[in-house]
Amino acid sequence: MKEYDVIIVGGGPVGGFIAGRLAEKKYSVAVFEKNKEIGIPMNCAGLVTPRVFNLLNLSKKNIVQNEIKGANVHSPSGKTLTIGGDRIHAFAIDRTNFDKEIMNFSCEKGAYLYLSNKVETIKKNDNLIEIKTSKNVFARCKILIGADGPNSLIRNSYAFPEPKEFLYGIGAEITNSTLDPNYAEIFIGNNVAPGFFAWIIPTNREGTTARVGLCISSKTNKSPIFYFDKFLNSTYSRSFIKNSAIFKKIGGIIPLGFLKKIYDSNVMIVGDAAAQVKPTSGGGIYLGLLCAINCSNVAIQALKNNDFSALMLKKYQKLCTREIGNELYFGMKLRTIFKNLTDKRLDKFIDRFDDPKIIEVINKFGDIDYPSKLAKQLIKKSPTLLKLIPKLIKK
Repeated sequence: MKEYDVIIVGGGPVGGFIAGRLAEKKYSVAVFEKNKEIGIPMNCAGLVTPRVFNLLNLSKKNIVQNEIKGANVHSPSGKTLTIGGDRIHAFAIDRTNFDKEIMNFSCEKGAYLYLSNKVETIKKNDNLIEIKTSKNVFARCKILIGADGPNSLIRNSYAFPEPKEFLYGIGAEITNSTLDPNYAEIFIGNNVAPGFFAWIIPTNREGTTARVGLCISSKTNKSPIFYFDKFLNSTYSRSFIKNSAIFKKIGGIIPLGFLKKIYDSNVMIVGDAAAQVKPTSGGGIYLGLLCAINCSNVAIQALKNNDFSALMLKKYQKLCTREIGNELYFGMKLRTIFKNLTDKRLDKFIDRFDDPKIIEVINKFGDIDYPSKLAKQLIKKSPTLLKLIPKLIKK
C-alpha cells in the first residue's frame, strides 16, 4: 500500500496544476491518469484567454499557436457580425503540450505520476481514503481530489450532484484552410449546432491550419457526428475549408451547471468533474485553474491542521462560490435564453448587434471569461435588446 498526503485522480491541466502547488510545499502527491500519455487524446477546442498564463508558471513558446483578436459570428441566414480586432482576446494553444508542460513542472517539484492507471475502487478506512487501480496499484491518502473530467468517478462515488446539462462535442484539426488568422469563425443556428455553436479557429499565423468543431445539446435527436459531417460540407464552412484535409479527430463532453456540493470529508472535486465550466463558451481551463488554487489552498490548510473533515473542506466550496458562483449562475441564465431562441430570433439578435455603437461596446467590454460584464453594458447601452428575449424566458 503506497501512502501519500494527497491523491489526485486525473492528469489534465487542473489536476496537474494542483499537484504542482502541493508538491512545491513538500507534500507527497500522486496523480493517477487513466490514459497512457498526458494530453492525449485531446478533448478541447484549444482556445484560452491570456489570463490563463497569468495563473501559470509556463512559457508560451511551445504552447501558443496563434493570437486571436476577434470573431466573425455567422447567423443562421448567413449574415456576418464582426467583433473585436483591436486587441488579443484569446490564444489558440497546442493543448497536448499545454497539459504536458503543467505536469512536467509538477513532477519536477516532486509529484508522482501513474500513467495508464484508471482508479477502479475507492473506500474509506481509518480516516484515510484507499484506492485500487486497473494495474493493481494500491494507495491511500489523507485527501482525495477528483479532477477526472465530466464523467467523474469521484463525483459519482460520493453521490455529489450531477451537472445540470451535458454538451456533446466533436471536432478535428485540419490543413489547407483559408482563414484570416486574427479571427475565429463562429456559426450559430439550430441547423448547424442545435443548442450551442460551431467554430473554425485558425491555429497558425498564415490561417492555413485550423481547429474545426461544434457542440450540441444532449437533448438533440441526432448525433454530433451527423451535424459535424453536415457542417463540413455546408455552404457555411465551404469558403474556409473546402480544400482542407483532416489529420486529427477531437471529441469530448462538456458539463454545465455549478454544483451545490463539491466536497466531503477527505474529498474534493475540481474542474470538469465539478462542472466549473463557462456555460456561454464551454471553456473550462481558466475557471478550473481558479478553483484549483482554492482547492490546493484548502488542502494545504487541512494538511497543516491534520483536519480532513467536511467542515474544514467546506471552505473550498465557499471560496469557489464567492469567486465564480455569480458568473456561472449568470452564464446559465444566458444559456437558457440562447438555447431557446429560434433561428429567426437569432437572426434578429445579429441584426440588432450590427450597430456601430453596440459593436463598440462589445469590443470594449467583451470578455470570454466574464460574459456578465458585457451583458450588463449591452443592456445599459441598448435596453431594447430585452424585447428580443421571449417573455417566458425572462420570467
